[in-house]
Amino acid sequence: MPSRKMLDATRQATGQGATPETSVVTAKILEFLAAEEVRRVLDIGCGRGDLAAALVRRGYAVTGVDPLAASLDIARGRAPGAEFLQASAEAIPARVRSFGAAVFLNSLHHVPAAQMLPGLSEAWRLLRPRGLLLVIEPLAQGSFFEAMRRVDDETEVRSRALAALESFAGGVRCETIADLRLDRVSHFASEEAFVTYLCAADPERRAAIGADPEAVTRDFLHWADTSDGRPPYVLTQPHLVRALRKLD
Repeated sequence: MPSRKMLDATRQATGQGATPETSVVTAKILEFLAAEEVRRVLDIGCGRGDLAAALVRRGYAVTGVDPLAASLDIARGRAPGAEFLQASAEAIPARVRSFGAAVFLNSLHHVPAAQMLPGLSEAWRLLRPRGLLLVIEPLAQGSFFEAMRRVDDETEVRSRALAALESFAGGVRCETIADLRLDRVSHFASEEAFVTYLCAADPERRAAIGADPEAVTRDFLHWADTSDGRPPYVLTQPHLVRALRKLD
């Protein structure tokens, strides 16, 4: 199970309170699902199960997919009742047209570039007619992005994810339900909490942080908004939210 330190850092980063439902991004996903009367949800790139836990608590039947066994071990403990599959986005062992919605929450840019389009096509294959594809992607802008850029500059992979989404949407029969920008506002108690969150999302970032920790701290303090230099340290990450309805 994740440590309390990791959970606290995640809540500060995502704007969660005691439960994931209070995250502005998760709340938007729940809003879409409720409007579409969805029951079965495919969570692609589910990670440690934040979204899956929120969905299970709301009564959804959830299948989470992630290639990392360690992440799935945590997710199973956080979202009992959900099904979890260790698989890549482009090869999900599930029944065709069996889901009312498929969600990529901050995960498409983590899919290898050559598999982004196949991953989106796989989600589409598993959606029932008039099912909903939700893609939420962080943009390469905002104070959160700038604060983490020295540690992990995702400019290129985020751009590739958006390009893959545009290409995919132009090649299928779909209705665009939403195409909007949503800002996630993080309130960190300290630079340590920021670093803990970055490393929880990707442990390989520890090496970049360890190479020049003082520079990482300077970047964080430079980009974060504060009240007279005191916590909380506020960072904003803009997201693209795209919702597509399957018409075939």
